[in-house]
Amino acid sequence: MMKIAALENNILAIVAGTFAATIAAEDIEPQFHALTHFPDRRARSELADLAERLNQFGAYVVELWNKACEPIPEAEIEAFARRHVDLTRRYWAAEGRCMNWFITGPARFPVARNEKRMRISDARRADLKAHEAMARKSAKRKVFPHGTDDEPIRSGDPVAMQRSLPASRSWRFPSTG
Repeated sequence: MMKIAALENNILAIVAGTFAATIAAEDIEPQFHALTHFPDRRARSELADLAERLNQFGAYVVELWNKACEPIPEAEIEAFARRHVDLTRRYWAAEGRCMNWFITGPARFPVARNEKRMRISDARRADLKAHEAMARKSAKRKVFPHGTDDEPIRSGDPVAMQRSLPASRSWRFPSTG
């Protein structure tokens, strides 16, 4: 399993190719002050989630390339890590603008403004999920450009005819007699 990110002592260290970053829980903790009574726990949880997403993608890419018997593409993993960290930081920033009335108090709570901020935060979270799904799909297309055996046959596949026939049967045109 490829390890891209490691969380130790509330500091997340990310290394993928030439991309390296460290994110401390105390640096992102202020973004969660208006959301929870325990922003330190939320910050640690967010860092752990980011590390898990990065490591799962790395393991997925390694598994794909091992299946194809090709060298592991460090550039693919680096590009994913770089973009995913950037999207995660955007999500944290959007989440940090949201408020929880239980924390801030219900008096004169700006409901409409907070709903708008929460929609933006939800959109940033959706961007994270979409990025991961698209990166997985892209990695699979790069290693298997003509698809795998369990996928539909593509028109550009040079061995499409061999894939379309069952292995036990050879195909012949019927004789006209």
